[in-house]
Amino acid sequence: MNLVRSVISVFVVALVGVSIAGWVWAGAQPSPNREGARVVLAICGIASIGCLWMLWREKEASPEAEDAASTNLAKN
Repeated sequence: MNLVRSVISVFVVALVGVSIAGWVWAGAQPSPNREGARVVLAICGIASIGCLWMLWREKEASPEAEDAASTNLAKN
């Protein structure tokens, strides 16, 4: 599970890097385009932080919890 989390995290960090590069690029654009681009990039950055938080807050189940869950399923 940690391998999957790590791969997704690398992708999200790359997405944040592209957003930062876009933020710098948008600074050279005319005012209406710059504001629109920066709003979208800010939303992307906030969503990326939220994704990383949600991805890593979940803890892996212990083997005892998995055994208890499979026992409960077998009883039903």
